[in-house]
Amino acid sequence: MEKTMQKESFYKAYIKPLLRHKVFSLFMLLVALVILFSLWSSAKGAQFFKASTLRNIFNSLVLSSFLTMGAGCLLISGNIDLSQASIGAFGSMVLAAAINGWGLPWFVGVILSLLLCALFGALNATLVSKFRFPAFIATLAMASMARGLMYLFSSIGKGGQASNIAFQNDAMNYLGTGMIGEVPIGIIVMLIFFLVYGILLAKSKFGLKVALMGGNPVSANLAGINSKTITYILFINSSVLGGIAGVFNAARLQQGSLMALQTNQFTGITAAILGGISFGGGSGGMGGAFVGLLILNTFQIGMGVVSVNPYWINVFTGILLLVALSVDFLTQMRSNRARGV
Repeated sequence: MEKTMQKESFYKAYIKPLLRHKVFSLFMLLVALVILFSLWSSAKGAQFFKASTLRNIFNSLVLSSFLTMGAGCLLISGNIDLSQASIGAFGSMVLAAAINGWGLPWFVGVILSLLLCALFGALNATLVSKFRFPAFIATLAMASMARGLMYLFSSIGKGGQASNIAFQNDAMNYLGTGMIGEVPIGIIVMLIFFLVYGILLAKSKFGLKVALMGGNPVSANLAGINSKTITYILFINSSVLGGIAGVFNAARLQQGSLMALQTNQFTGITAAILGGISFGGGSGGMGGAFVGLLILNTFQIGMGVVSVNPYWINVFTGILLLVALSVDFLTQMRSNRARGV
C-alpha cells in the first residue's frame, strides 16, 4: 500500500507535470516527424534517419537559432522585430569590407559589425519607446533601410553596381567550418547561447520582468519595472544576435553576401511561435523555441530528402506557422476567459 502511494505521488509530482508541459508535446511532434520521414524516405528508396541528416539538421539550425533567440525574447516582452535578418546581412557586409577592404584584424571587424548592428537595434527601440511607433511598422521600415544601406555600401567605388564582398581569413574560415572533434563549432556556440538565454529567461529576475511586461504591462508598471530600459536592451540584443548570425554566414561563405539571411527573414519568429512562445507576449521559453526550431528544420530537410518540390516546402511551412498561431490565439482566448477578461 505504501509503495503504491509513493508511486502515485511520484507520478503526480514528476511525470504528470512533464506530460502536460508544452515542450513535451513539441518533442513528441518532433519524434512523429522523424518516424514519418523515415518511413516515407524508405518507401522512396532513400534514407532519412542517419548521422549525415542529423548533422545537416543541426548545421542548418545555427543561423536561424540566433534569430530565434532574439525574436523569442522580444515576443515574450510583447514586441516583435522584423529587421533582424536585414541588419545581420548588413553586419556581414561590414565584416567582409573590414577584413578585405580596410585590412583590419578579423576580431576588430566582428566587433565593428556587431556595434553597428547594436546601433540599428537602439534606433528600433527609440522608435518604439520614445516615438510610440508600433514595433511591426518600425522594424519593417528598419529592415528596408538596412537592406538599402547594405546595397549602397557594397557599391562604393564600383560605379554604383552592388556586389558581394569576398575575403580570405583562416580564423573566420575555422569559425564557419571548423570542428571540435566531430561537432562543428557553430553548433557548440549555438547550444551555449541557448543554454544561457534559457537560464536567463527562466531563472533570473530579468526574465521575470520580460515575461511580466508582455503578459501584463499594467502590472509591470505598477511593480516599478522600467519598461523602456528593458525594451532598449531587448531590441539591441535582437539586432546583435542578428549580427552574430551574419558573422557566421560570412564565415561559412568567406564573403559578405547581398543575399545573406534572406531566406531566414521570418524563420526566427516562426520557430519561436511554433515552440510555444506566445505572439501576444508573456509566456514561453528557450527550451520550446529550440524544439520548435528543430521541428521546422527537420520538416524542411525531411521534405527535401523525400524529394518534395521546394516550393511546396514553403507552402507547408506557412501552414505550420498558421497552425501555431491559431493554437496560440485559442490558448490566449481560454486564458482571458478564465481570468474574466
